Amino acid sequence: MLLVLNAENPSKAIAYVRVSSQRQVDEGVSIEAQIKRIREYARYKGMDIDDKDIIIEEGVSGGVPIWERPGGRHLKTRLKTGAYPHILTMRLDRMFRLVTDALVTVDELADSGISLHVVDMDGEAIDTSTSMGRFFLTIMAALAEMERGLVSERTQISMDHLKATHKQFTHSIYGWDVEENSSLKPNWFEQNIIDFMIWQIEVNGLSYSAVARALNKQGIKGKKGGKWYSASISRVVENKFHNERTNFPYPKNWGSKVWHRK
Repeated sequence: MLLVLNAENPSKAIAYVRVSSQRQVDEGVSIEAQIKRIREYARYKGMDIDDKDIIIEEGVSGGVPIWERPGGRHLKTRLKTGAYPHILTMRLDRMFRLVTDALVTVDELADSGISLHVVDMDGEAIDTSTSMGRFFLTIMAALAEMERGLVSERTQISMDHLKATHKQFTHSIYGWDVEENSSLKPNWFEQNIIDFMIWQIEVNGLSYSAVARALNKQGIKGKKGGKWYSASISRVVENKFHNERTNFPYPKNWGSKVWHRK
């Protein structure tokens, strides 16, 4: 819970900016770009905002609820002082990715007398101190979440199609090589290692960590030349795409090792 507002300066504002990837920097939502727009909005609205009152969040996904992020927790601590009647953020997705997170947080802020200002909502600013502002934010948050869901569904459909046609659907997969036409074909040396991993786990009862240590000791590298870890062993052996190798001819010597699977 936040404290009920007792700000001595009704124009005092605090800002939250977030960037999670280089792509967002390239698209104009860098930290510097966000701060510049926020300061311009604050001057236009006659708000006071100091450098120390600009909270910067880097490398954290918007899918994490705002109060669970490091910067978000710091923001909440500052708000609990009751000194800030206004929060400024560049875009809605800088603070929220989920509609439920947005609505619950905005209601919590409103109960404490704090208004959220979204500087750029499709070219317009939104102030949740007004009923129309809260309504518009609710609609836009719902539409944004729906669009992300549709994009995710389209991406999954595309990936499923690529998998079904043995086309490249990710950067690299241990056990597979990419041909010039983007088709995937089994890398039988790596498939041999995968079968060895599974044999050690299912037949000999080794843990993922033990298998990783064994491969590292033998000097067997991962797809990009790195060491093996428990998590990377788990990803490889549990990847169902390896079943697609049955659509390709096996090497002549396949089956010469006790761990080879057909």
